[in-house]
Amino acid sequence: MVKQFILKYFALLYFLSSFTFLPSTTFADNSKQNDQEKLEIYLDKAFHALRNLSDSTVFYSEHLLNLSKGNNNIKGENFAYQILGSYYLKKGQITLGFDYQMRALALSESEKDWTNVSTINNNIGVYFFRKKDYKKALKYYQAALKAIHKDMEEAAEITIDQYDHEVSMMLNIGEVYLMWEQYELALKYEEAALINAMKYKFLDSEAYILAVKAQILYKIGKEKQALTHIAEALTYFRKTANVDAQLEYELIYAQYQFKSNYYVKARKSALSVLALSEKKEAKHWNCEAYELLSIIEKQTGNWKAAFQYQSKYTLLKEELDNNEITARLTDIKESYDADKKNAEIYALKIQNELTGQVVSHQTKFIYVMVIVLFLGIISVYFLLKFNNNIKSAYHKITEKNSEIEAQSEEILSQRDHLQEYVEMLDSKNRRISSALNYAHRIQSATLPSRASIELLVDKLILFYKPRDIVSGDFYYSSGILERNNEKIGVVAGLDCTGHGIPGAFMSLIGNGILNELIKVENYIDPSEILEQLNSRIQDTLKQKDFSTVQDGMDISICTINYTQQTATVSSAKSSWLYFQNGEMHVMKGCRRSIGGIDLNTHRFINHTIDISENPVDIYFYSDGFQDQIGGPKNKKFLVKRFRDLIHNLHKLTPNKQEELLQLSLDDWKSIEEEPQTDDILVFGFSLKA
Repeated sequence: MVKQFILKYFALLYFLSSFTFLPSTTFADNSKQNDQEKLEIYLDKAFHALRNLSDSTVFYSEHLLNLSKGNNNIKGENFAYQILGSYYLKKGQITLGFDYQMRALALSESEKDWTNVSTINNNIGVYFFRKKDYKKALKYYQAALKAIHKDMEEAAEITIDQYDHEVSMMLNIGEVYLMWEQYELALKYEEAALINAMKYKFLDSEAYILAVKAQILYKIGKEKQALTHIAEALTYFRKTANVDAQLEYELIYAQYQFKSNYYVKARKSALSVLALSEKKEAKHWNCEAYELLSIIEKQTGNWKAAFQYQSKYTLLKEELDNNEITARLTDIKESYDADKKNAEIYALKIQNELTGQVVSHQTKFIYVMVIVLFLGIISVYFLLKFNNNIKSAYHKITEKNSEIEAQSEEILSQRDHLQEYVEMLDSKNRRISSALNYAHRIQSATLPSRASIELLVDKLILFYKPRDIVSGDFYYSSGILERNNEKIGVVAGLDCTGHGIPGAFMSLIGNGILNELIKVENYIDPSEILEQLNSRIQDTLKQKDFSTVQDGMDISICTINYTQQTATVSSAKSSWLYFQNGEMHVMKGCRRSIGGIDLNTHRFINHTIDISENPVDIYFYSDGFQDQIGGPKNKKFLVKRFRDLIHNLHKLTPNKQEELLQLSLDDWKSIEEEPQTDDILVFGFSLKA
């Protein structure tokens, strides 16, 4: 299923906020204000008209275009072109639609608005994909991916929306390769998209990626993995009540189970589609489910059930094919009822006229009596028919009441079973909690003590807050080492993929490999340690073979050479700070991460700081603090606010710094009473000669 970006309603506020007015006379100010209000109205009405594919889309879009040109509002002009392009493409006027889309694309490129360039290219690609012109679809998808990568390279801080765009582009490219039966390339892009979707919790994209990946795996003969992935996707679609996706992929799931000879499971899935389609009155999926159930029952030798499902399929297919005939019959019935009413009115009129002339017009009276008798017979016929209909309806209501009573008994029985399951789940939860507490003790034992780290540094700030009982964030210390007649110490701060149990497993793996590299194999160069750590994580998790386990970690690591009086830092996708001579230095990590599919071939870079004359304060941190939801608008804390906080407190004592970090976090969460979003680690230390 291709993912398409559409014009969103908040785009209204976005482009209007960039439209600045210069101070002038009161008349000029009022004129500008009126223009602003008109821009808001035209964009709002054009957007809603497009959603309904109304012809008024052109009217409002052209007014928006002319007003934007008059005020030199590039963004408003761009949105007008996009709306007109989408409208004409949907109406089938391909040449005109593409002309407007290309104008919008040219404006976005001239303004270096790479997010908009990516969105337009993607939507054009979606159009060609639905037309099954996969070559052109791939061309525009790749242009969209290139644009969002350029946007990410130029950004001071990569945003969640940019990662979401990147995931969507890779999902769409992978689906093109699936259609071309180039399964290896398709799997490569879907795996890469899945990593970021899982890392940044794009749950909707993750479900669709799993569904597409399942189709690829099934095509290359990995039926078990395919069934697992599509089952995970269906779990999310059920949870979010995405009925369309649930019907589509539940039916595919049933088909795969049938082809894999899992007839019982296939029957169960097909019955689930049948039940949901009947509930939602989705007759197309209802029909598909009947057909598949007929095939399953035939394969398993249940000929009676196969015949019943085939009969229902045939009847429903005929019903769908004969909608037009049904509509015509309805018109005929309505016409008949109208004629009947007119006939009754006419007969009553005749009867009234004849009543006044009964004595002097004997012949006419007889004629009238015949007519009245005839109409009476017709009336009796319709009364009898009406009475029979009432009896039939009463019979059906009685049957329904019996069914409801039977269902009530079944519900009561299921309630008792549910109570047993609840008690069983309570027992399991207690055992799981006990196991997690024991895991916490094991993980805590692997972390270096505060006292051992303080032997390496002058001051230590250690703010460590797991979100759950166990954590995916951790810190590392090698202790004092002797290498080549030099006194060495190594410290690091790490953020593993996920949190809780998955993150804790990754932290144990990472801690063990770091000890082996530094203490056994004598690696001390930070960049080389990261290269070796990346390679061994990939080997340990078999990620070089396109394993489904693509977890990893972000890390900042520092080697302290007490002999040469230097501190050397290297970082994998993790920013860090240091303060020296009263200045704050923001250091961005290498774009490579540790573990997972490694599409970036650049080596990790060392940064060396001289501490012989001036002391330095270094801060490593995970993204947990800056991603914490809260504040007056219930948004993220964000990296800029976090760096300002560190800047304001870095000169204080370690205890005071940790106290203020805790206070700031609690204040941010308490406004909307938000729970902790992620694991949090702030690992700061001071070094001096």
